[in-house]
Amino acid sequence: MPIVRKVQGVLYRVRDLARAKAFYGETLGLPLRGEDPEGRWVEFGPPRGPRILLHQSPEGLAGNAGGGALFEVRNARRVLNRLKRHGVRVGDLTEIPGVMVVGTFYDPDGNPLHVVQSLLPRAPRRRRAPEEGEAGPAEGS
Repeated sequence: MPIVRKVQGVLYRVRDLARAKAFYGETLGLPLRGEDPEGRWVEFGPPRGPRILLHQSPEGLAGNAGGGALFEVRNARRVLNRLKRHGVRVGDLTEIPGVMVVGTFYDPDGNPLHVVQSLLPRAPRRRRAPEEGEAGPAEGS
């Protein structure tokens, strides 16, 4: 069973979040998907596709000047522990209460990769309406 559910997007650490937000939103025209009310991160991308997560990193970008792929997982802590047992170098785990848990790990060349566990409630699945000529639910059921 794979530990990664899907590639969620890319994470970039930025020094000036307002400047980065203007670039991705206004210059590139990407739709804003969400942002932290405390001003630590913003997220851009289409409604059903990979996202670009920009994270404010005022302490500088040393050691992670670029970005890294985001892999959606069911349990970030469990995945990082599993990777560590397999000899993978694992970094920080950060929880944004009620939003997400993000953990960093590194490929053999030292490139950062990230696991993301959503803490947001899942929307209920919508049922498909019957096509014309298809039988719907029986009366009284």
